[in-house]
Amino acid sequence: MNPIKITTPIHQANWVVGGGAQFWAYLSPENDTSKMITQWKVTFSQGNWSDSISNENPTKQLKTPGLSGIFDIKIETLSGSTGTWRAIPPKDGSKNQIGCNSNCAAMVGIVADSTSPAPGAINAHFWTVWDAFCKSGAE
Repeated sequence: MNPIKITTPIHQANWVVGGGAQFWAYLSPENDTSKMITQWKVTFSQGNWSDSISNENPTKQLKTPGLSGIFDIKIETLSGSTGTWRAIPPKDGSKNQIGCNSNCAAMVGIVADSTSPAPGAINAHFWTVWDAFCKSGAE
């Protein structure tokens, strides 16, 4: 597996971590991902809590209400050929879960597989970065 280099800066907002796990989504520039995957959604859930980040607000910083631990994630793209939402599979080493402590932020990245996909192909994979950055000290 070739590692994916993040060559563009993370959304330049003021991140204040603490008080609950936080998440963001990242579209890789590899294979013109933002042009190839135009409608996407990342849903995070744990117990009765659920929220999502999508192409409608791609720089959303999602903060949980004091939660931490393992979260289930579902990453989907809208298929242009079928008009249905389809699950994006994980890259090797990732799965449909992400871990994040209450004093940290974690990331889900999406990358297109090709700039000329076969008709009906999902054409993307995702990866996760658990506890990508944290505030020092436990809460």
